[in-house]
Amino acid sequence: MKSQLLYDKFKSSVKIYVILLYGIALLTNSFTGSGNILGFQSLLFGGLTILFGLIPAFVAWSANLTFLIAITRKHHKVKLLFSGLSLIMGSAAIMVNELPIHEGSTTSSVKIGIGFYFWASSFSLLFIDSIINYKKSN
Repeated sequence: MKSQLLYDKFKSSVKIYVILLYGIALLTNSFTGSGNILGFQSLLFGGLTILFGLIPAFVAWSANLTFLIAITRKHHKVKLLFSGLSLIMGSAAIMVNELPIHEGSTTSSVKIGIGFYFWASSFSLLFIDSIINYKKSN
């Protein structure tokens, strides 16, 4: 019974932790290199990477869309599916080694920044919570 109370407390705050981690990711460097790129810049302009043929970057950016679906759904199966997709698609960011920088005229070499780890942590926490909730509902 005591473990159930602890879980219920944790469950009510998971969404807050997920959003907090995502928010920190937006305010920290998602990529570093010749130009540091903040998370919110990656979110705003990441969709344009498809125009440069940077498929891993576009797939990673698309993970934000599946994350949005996952965090707003109540149905456990849908939440589990989309949070898992977010985690898988987000891991494509590991393969990103160049991005359009300097007004998009050229691409520059980049490495993953600290913001990526906050971003991936928010996806991971949501996925773990989705697994737990799915198992409890079945």
